[in-house]
Amino acid sequence: MTYGRILTPRFFVDTPNWLMSRGVASSEFSVKATNTGNHFVGPDSGFVDAELFDMRPSNQVVFSTKDDSTSQEDHVLIVIDTQGTTERKHFVAILNHNMATAQGKFRVATSASDITAIDPTVRGCTEVFNADESSNIFTPDRNGVSIVTLDSESSNRYIAIQIEGSNGDNFDASNDLKIGCVMVGEYLDSFGHAPDLSVKRNVSFGTNLQTSIGGSEYSNAQWLENLGTDSQSGQPFRIEGSGTGGTTYYYRMGGKMGYDMNFSFVDDTNILSSDMSSALTGDTFLGDVWMRTGGSHIPFIFTPDSTSTTPGDYLFARFMHDSLDMTQVANNMWNVGISIRETW
Repeated sequence: MTYGRILTPRFFVDTPNWLMSRGVASSEFSVKATNTGNHFVGPDSGFVDAELFDMRPSNQVVFSTKDDSTSQEDHVLIVIDTQGTTERKHFVAILNHNMATAQGKFRVATSASDITAIDPTVRGCTEVFNADESSNIFTPDRNGVSIVTLDSESSNRYIAIQIEGSNGDNFDASNDLKIGCVMVGEYLDSFGHAPDLSVKRNVSFGTNLQTSIGGSEYSNAQWLENLGTDSQSGQPFRIEGSGTGGTTYYYRMGGKMGYDMNFSFVDDTNILSSDMSSALTGDTFLGDVWMRTGGSHIPFIFTPDSTSTTPGDYLFARFMHDSLDMTQVANNMWNVGISIRETW
C-alpha cells in the first residue's frame, strides 16, 4: 500500500528491550567476538554490543570489515537469548545500516541451544522490504532499514543474525559495516480490525514561534529531521539520498509523524489475558504490545497497514500516553484509543 493508507495497523515490538526493562542483563544479547579461527568480527574499539539494542538507531555501531582481505571475508554474528521457549519470534529488523555501501547480506537462524558456529542453518523468512532474497539469505539494495518476517512463529530460545559480505562473500574494501539498531520479537495486528474512520494523522516540526515587541516573528524548528549524512538519514524509514529531485538528501521526508486512533467494539479477547495475573497468554494487545513497551517507555515499529511493503508507511515510534484507557460499550466489548508519534 502507498499514501500511508489506513488498513489494519501492525506493531513490531522488541523482545531484548522488554527483557532488559524487566532485569535481564544486556550481556544476553551479544556479538560473537573475534577469536582465532572462527571468522567472526566484532565491533570496533569504542563500541559495545549493547549499543545494538539501545533503541537509538542514529547511533551506529561500526565493525572493522574493510581493514584487510581477512576481515573482508569475516562474518558478524549477533545472537540473542530470549530466555525461554515462551518467547515467540515473528520478525527481524536491522535499522540504519549501511549494508548496500558496505556490501553486506544477512541470514536469520533460530535454535534451542546457543548459536556459535559460522553459517548457522537459515530460518525461512519473507522480505517485508529492502531485503532481496535468495535461498533465505537477504541482500539489501540500499542503506537504511531492512525487515523480514519469519515464515512460521519460532519458540526457539536463541535467534541469530549473521551478516557477511555480498561481493563474492566479501565485504567492501573501502567502507566498514555500520548498524544502528537490531530488533527481534513479535508483531501484533492491532486489535484484530481496522480503526474507526476518524484517524488523525499529523506531521510536526516542533516549531517555536516568537513575536518581537515590534510584531516581527522569529521561528525555531526543533526537528526538521534527525539529520544523518547526505547519503543516509539518521531517521529510520526515510530513504537515503533519494527523492523526486534525484539523489539529494533534502528531499527526504522530515518532521515527526503521529497518529491518533480509536478502535470501537474490540473483543476483550483481543485486549486482555484470560487470567490477568499474567499478560503473556494468547495474542493480546495488553500482553504483546502494551506490557512489552511499558507504555511510552520503549519504542517500537509501527505501520498503519500490516500488508505494506513501502518503507514510508513505517515509523520508529512510541506511545504518547502512559495509560491504556478502555471503555466498555457492550458485553465483552471495549472502545480503546491510542496515540503514537515518531521518535528518535
